[in-house]
Amino acid sequence: MKQIFKSVLGTILIILFLAIIYTGLNSLQAETPDVPDGETPLYNTPGMITKQVPVYCGPTKFMLDLAAEKFNQQPLVAGTVIVPASGRKIAVLSVFVNKDKVSDMSVLMTMLDSNETCVLGYGKELKFYEGGEET
Repeated sequence: MKQIFKSVLGTILIILFLAIIYTGLNSLQAETPDVPDGETPLYNTPGMITKQVPVYCGPTKFMLDLAAEKFNQQPLVAGTVIVPASGRKIAVLSVFVNKDKVSDMSVLMTMLDSNETCVLGYGKELKFYEGGEET
């Protein structure tokens, strides 16, 4: 009877040991970001994929007037959005900051092929950085 008990206990301990090893090895595997089925990573970079986020768009004149008049913002910096493969300019990305330079900011993208500008983001409690330090 003791021999059967020792055999069963030994088997259970071996199975428990193997389960612990398997769990440890499984959790140590490198994690790769999830890419939804049917999508490929952008620029062959795993983890960089297209996401649907809330974006607010309207006619360009209306959106720029809204930033300037309703939100009291002025443009701080702008850059051209270019398709890397063709070099074609498709939009202008701009950052508008409140004239008091403290209250708020907006990031806008104006499409060059249409009369449309979209607010990509809006932020408050601005912090400016120069040389890696907050000013």
